[in-house]
Amino acid sequence: MAPRGAAVRLLLEHVTPQSHRDRIYIACPSMFAAIVRFSFNGAIMDTVSEKLAREEPDLSARSGANRAQKLVAGFLALAGVAGVLFGGPLWSTVCAAFGFCMFLAVVLRLQAAVSTCARAALPAPVLSDADLPTYTILIALYREAAVAPRLVAALAAIDYPVVKLQIIFALEADDHATQDALQAQALPPHASLLLVPEGKPRTKPRALNYGLLAARGSLLVIFDAEDQPEPDQLRKGAAAFAAAPSNVACLQASLSIDNLRDSWLTRLFALDYSGLFDVFNPGLARLDVPVPLGGTSNHFRTDILRRIGGWDAWNVTEDADLGLRLARFGFSTQVIDSTTWEEAPATLRHWFPQRRRWMKGWMQTLVTHTRQPRRLAREIGWMRAVLVIATLGANTLGPLIGPIFMAYVTFDAIAGDLLSPQKSVSQAIASTCWIMLATTGLVSLILPTALAMSRRGLWSSAFFLLARPFHWALMSAAAWSALFDLFRRPFHWAKTEHGISQNKLRKFHPPKRA
Repeated sequence: MAPRGAAVRLLLEHVTPQSHRDRIYIACPSMFAAIVRFSFNGAIMDTVSEKLAREEPDLSARSGANRAQKLVAGFLALAGVAGVLFGGPLWSTVCAAFGFCMFLAVVLRLQAAVSTCARAALPAPVLSDADLPTYTILIALYREAAVAPRLVAALAAIDYPVVKLQIIFALEADDHATQDALQAQALPPHASLLLVPEGKPRTKPRALNYGLLAARGSLLVIFDAEDQPEPDQLRKGAAAFAAAPSNVACLQASLSIDNLRDSWLTRLFALDYSGLFDVFNPGLARLDVPVPLGGTSNHFRTDILRRIGGWDAWNVTEDADLGLRLARFGFSTQVIDSTTWEEAPATLRHWFPQRRRWMKGWMQTLVTHTRQPRRLAREIGWMRAVLVIATLGANTLGPLIGPIFMAYVTFDAIAGDLLSPQKSVSQAIASTCWIMLATTGLVSLILPTALAMSRRGLWSSAFFLLARPFHWALMSAAAWSALFDLFRRPFHWAKTEHGISQNKLRKFHPPKRA
């Protein structure tokens, strides 16, 4: 590699046959990559958008629901409406199906939370600089000019040998504002701008797939535009991979909110994030249950990521989908004790589109991974398959139907005979089940949050938990909006605005130049 001086002449002299010598050119890596992208642009763009959908159509959101899924969904919808209107056995059947799904999700949440109370394993031994692997940092950006200075400063603070580090900014080709903002930061030599040609779908996972083709590191991590990772996160990731079995394909770092003082929404966002990434996901990893990834700070073995087809360009919650697909290919996800600080939407105007996109992506992921239930069970085991389907179902049905269920239970407890059933034994059993589900469901929501508040020192935000019912109502509205959006524009990516907060707890400044 990189022949110089006499080595170039020697290289050219040994080219055979003689007639080919005038067709040999010497180019730097960036120029060579640019020529390849220009010459094979059509094939490359087809790969980043369609490879997974073409090779594994049942594992991509591109094709939507199949006929069987549409029939089942239609039957459940009609049964639910008929049950509400007419009651009787049909209503009981619908309630039992919903209750069973929610019960499994509740048990999994409680078991995951309890499992994190056990003593954690000792961290992997730190690797010397000589033993560290090459690492690629991949960041997909769109309309992020406002956070470019802070992003570059946060990346500059990362403690990792620059000779083993590659930073790729994957930007949409027509996003000139972000390009100009990054170029104004005097990027280091190991960082490069990669312009993603226009095409469909216009999503973050499509841009990540384009960047994956250019990744040279044996390990790869995803960061978002507003991220501020702890400086030693890559070193921890490299050490954890070196100590982990070869089937560990991904490490998820914790995500935490650094602008929680902005509003009650950011306070609740911080509590939810801490409960998810500090309690629930580590618990799933300990239980060996597939972990739905967060959208950032995922560390991968690059060769495995390529082997499973990268990201699904047609899924707007590509992170959760990828975590499940890793499990279906026989790989596992673990967590590392490192935090990436993020900015949460502080107003409903910014919060609602993001939450709607997340909910729509969960619906896409549910559809994708239940197309062939038998195949899912064969790949990850029956018990794990049931838990995965229950979790996906709870994440979608919970916000859609949960408020209706809680209103029904509350009304029945106050004005009905839920607390004193007198008609039959079956009614007494049903009342007992509903009360247990409501109680354990509430505990499953409170316990991870309480553990997270203790571990993160977030007790100052405890008062804002009183706004949780209103927050759940907003999530329900976002879920119903997502359901309509799924039919109207399934692959539309609602962009989240960043760089708005003025109350960030941590501020990164550009390093001083010599």
